[in-house]
Amino acid sequence: MKALLKSARECRGLKTLETARLLKIDGALISKFESGQRIPTKSQLIQLANLYEIDQDQLVLLWLKEKVLRLVSEEALGLEALEAAVQQLNPTATRPNQKAIDTLFEEMDVLRNKMETLRKK
Repeated sequence: MKALLKSARECRGLKTLETARLLKIDGALISKFESGQRIPTKSQLIQLANLYEIDQDQLVLLWLKEKVLRLVSEEALGLEALEAAVQQLNPTATRPNQKAIDTLFEEMDVLRNKMETLRKK
């Protein structure tokens, strides 16, 4: 998100202080958004997308990803909590079962051996 914000601002030919003035926010915030030190509010994000004429959905997706990553990375059980949340949101999404994967590989080996035997005949 930070790289997109900076490149979009530069493509529009705007300085950080000009951007801040247009959005009526503190100039230091623009620099912090672009360096990743701060995350804009959703309202600020929409304003930036409109000002820079960039896709709001793409920017919101990056913004949400950044918020989730920050929250999850600060907790010892963060990844496990994220996986539980994904499972709750999408119950059909399951993690691959290592035992099932190993079984598939074993079956593939058996089939490969059978094919080699048939080729030799």
